[in-house]
Amino acid sequence: MSLDLTKFAKPKQVIVPILDGAFQLDKKHYKINCDDGWHLIEITGNNAHAKGLAIALPTDEQKFTYVSGYTHNNTILFQNFDAAKRKWGVNLTAPLEFNMSPTFEAIKAIYWEDGRFYWVEPNYGNISILDIKAAYDQELPITDLKGITPEIRTLYLFHALERDQLKRMLAEKVAKEEHEKRLKDIPYRLKVTFENAGATLLNYSLSGKRIIVDWKINNQRQHYNSVIDADSFKLLECGFCMSGDDRRHNITSMVKTAEEYEERGLTYITRRE
Repeated sequence: MSLDLTKFAKPKQVIVPILDGAFQLDKKHYKINCDDGWHLIEITGNNAHAKGLAIALPTDEQKFTYVSGYTHNNTILFQNFDAAKRKWGVNLTAPLEFNMSPTFEAIKAIYWEDGRFYWVEPNYGNISILDIKAAYDQELPITDLKGITPEIRTLYLFHALERDQLKRMLAEKVAKEEHEKRLKDIPYRLKVTFENAGATLLNYSLSGKRIIVDWKINNQRQHYNSVIDADSFKLLECGFCMSGDDRRHNITSMVKTAEEYEERGLTYITRRE
């Protein structure tokens, strides 16, 4: 019978980063039932039990390395790209676990033995970033500022590109909302619909619930006079012979049919302006 020595093992308490119910210590992986964060853990043999949230960070620097950098959302942009590449094989940025800092802030992190970077605290000693952040907030260039490293320039560029993208998205959203709002106006809706079909709206008039439109195919001389229902925008009369199929067409198919007829020389006008 083998002797189980684990019950004689002396428990040890350590501070470790818990992520997704697991952590790594001394190359061993442990499963544990507790929330994400730095926890005080008691390990006995192969078993680990959470004692509570850590009130301080671990001090055994053989198990981790402090890292300086900047936040780009929930990633760390390293203060020294060359060192990050040399030490950990990472380029520019890496995911930042436990992040509690806003983007564009100087921070300290820990590189743990599991290959992840964990947020520790703001790096209050790095005051050069304050001028860069102020320039960014005011949308000013940083070319005249002193102490601009390639890393800081990259941080500024990343955020500036994101802001420009957000501005474009907002502008597109406003334009789309304005477009949808204006589509309720008959003149604008007619103009857009005919343009999208490859035609030019020349004129229109209202007669009760009927819209009488004058239009032509782009770059063509032939003018057409059509009648459209004002509520549904369905065709009532195309204005050229469609063999009685006028009401089966919409504006786009009417324009495409007229274009085909013109190419084949089959156009027969049934309505005049």
